[in-house]
Amino acid sequence: MKKMRNLLALAIIGSVLFVSCGDDTTKPVVTLRGAADTTIALNSTWIDPGAIAEDDEDGVITDIQVTGIVNVNLTGTYVITYSATDAAGNTGTKSRTVRVRNTAEGWAGSYVVADIVEGELYTYSDIISYSQTENRYVWVTKFAYYTNGAVKFKFENPETIPTDITLPQQTVHCGTAPYDADRTFSGSGEATIEGSFYIDYIESTYGTSVEGTETYTKQ
Repeated sequence: MKKMRNLLALAIIGSVLFVSCGDDTTKPVVTLRGAADTTIALNSTWIDPGAIAEDDEDGVITDIQVTGIVNVNLTGTYVITYSATDAAGNTGTKSRTVRVRNTAEGWAGSYVVADIVEGELYTYSDIISYSQTENRYVWVTKFAYYTNGAVKFKFENPETIPTDITLPQQTVHCGTAPYDADRTFSGSGEATIEGSFYIDYIESTYGTSVEGTETYTKQ
């Protein structure tokens, strides 16, 4: 009789322990260090501030898995996810959004261009797009009104007015056949008001150079 009572007591204790372990369905709480949504400049650096995790049964969990990457050299929106799992197999997660942006993106858009070359005025429309790989750089599609005249400008301080602008020396095969050719452009200018800027440039083709000024006004 005594033996049966001992067996019964052990069975009850085992049952209680089994139920207690099986009842842990609470996920660990993951808390981000730093902001949950952050924006950084293209080509800058980003250091992951990390996260902490705590479980109601296991306490602090130091093994936190991190998935996702941030490419600081490519514009885009990146998501980093932190995961922590407790002894009972419950997993808690938290995500962070990191946006990588070109600080010159505000200059993207449609423009009316006035191009003065050796006293002659030419007016046309062009589109400016921001570079996805180089901060402070933008692209135009038909510089000096040339077909395929894609060149890039650099805004020294894109979010400040006034700001200097550079047309780095670059050679582009552009123009309409049979007048297409390798043309080398270089120059500089300034943006003095929001949505408008000018570029003084030199165009060299087959050893001959001409000077011009392009003024861009955002539509």
